[in-house]
Amino acid sequence: MNESNKIQWKRLSAEGAAIVASILLAFAIDAWWDDVQSDARTREVLDAVHLEMESNLSSLQDSIARHEEIRLAISLAQDQMSIDGLLNEAVIAVEVFEPSTGALDTLIATGMLGSIDDPALRISLAAFKGIAKDLGEREARAVEFRDAARRRIAEIGEPIWNRVDPDLVQTDVQMLNLLTMRQAEEIDAIVSARRLEDHLLKLLLELES
Repeated sequence: MNESNKIQWKRLSAEGAAIVASILLAFAIDAWWDDVQSDARTREVLDAVHLEMESNLSSLQDSIARHEEIRLAISLAQDQMSIDGLLNEAVIAVEVFEPSTGALDTLIATGMLGSIDDPALRISLAAFKGIAKDLGEREARAVEFRDAARRRIAEIGEPIWNRVDPDLVQTDVQMLNLLTMRQAEEIDAIVSARRLEDHLLKLLLELES
């Protein structure tokens, strides 16, 4: 191979290497840009999750207060062996916490949850719905006893809609027993709600860090 051919091959090799390097660099830039866009999308959804969880925390704290009102009313009914003056709070009132999970559902459904670098945050986000489900189950049991107490009042047969003192209804032992069982479920619901409240407070701190 003469000197001219050697120079030509060197030039072609250099040009080929430059083309390969350019292609590899383009792929690297595309991959980097995809990562940047993916991180940005994940951050947007996490911001939405943060707002959603702030709203859930506020609603949950209001819900806990209502559960406490129901529990207190039933306690008063037990003390006086009557629901006199406590019908609305002890028998009619019902409380079921319904969290908003649209943003969290999006995070999980799109696979973005797995791309979060912080393992503690991933675990907290994944655990939220399970803790909220536990609260819902306890609330549902409390509602069952509330409904049973209302049915018992209807079964007694006293016309309660226009009587000032429907004493037979107010002091019915079976109805009061049902309310006592409801109170136990309300207490369990409050404990579960407090657990969810602690989890939300921790989750919000992790989202903000």
